Amino acid sequence: MMAAAITLEELLADNEASTGTWEAWFAANPAALELPCAIYNSATVRGLLKHIFAVELRDSQRLNGEEVVAYDAIPAGSLDDLVAIHSQAIRNLRRFLSHTDDTALREVIALQTISAGTVHASRRKLFAHILLHSMRHWAQLSSLLREAGYKTDWPKDFLFSEAIA
Repeated sequence: MMAAAITLEELLADNEASTGTWEAWFAANPAALELPCAIYNSATVRGLLKHIFAVELRDSQRLNGEEVVAYDAIPAGSLDDLVAIHSQAIRNLRRFLSHTDDTALREVIALQTISAGTVHASRRKLFAHILLHSMRHWAQLSSLLREAGYKTDWPKDFLFSEAIA
């Protein structure tokens, strides 16, 4: 029997589409970037976006065996700066998928994290983590913004993703 599965490509497409919706929303609501935010000790929503996109970028670099940029070197001055981080991560993730195979996906690598020290995970698990990490923080952000009086009135659940069938 064939296993039912959602592919990494499908999850990546959902992440990209979802982030595009958020980008447009923040462009229309730039003051929301400065809202106080205690999620992951980020101080502001801008700080949380930096965290989301920095994880995407740094972990995508790990997947590709590249040098990992220092967190403090990642710019977050403008929405364009933040989106550029995400865009680079997406390019990295697509490049990884274009040349990977099952053997590479099963390979366990060591990751030096900021908050948890050294962690070991397969490249497949790291790829899934990147996307699930973002999804989890977007959900937290939706609640924070709603409580602050900002409407984010589009469906955010994976079920409603137009990126996959």
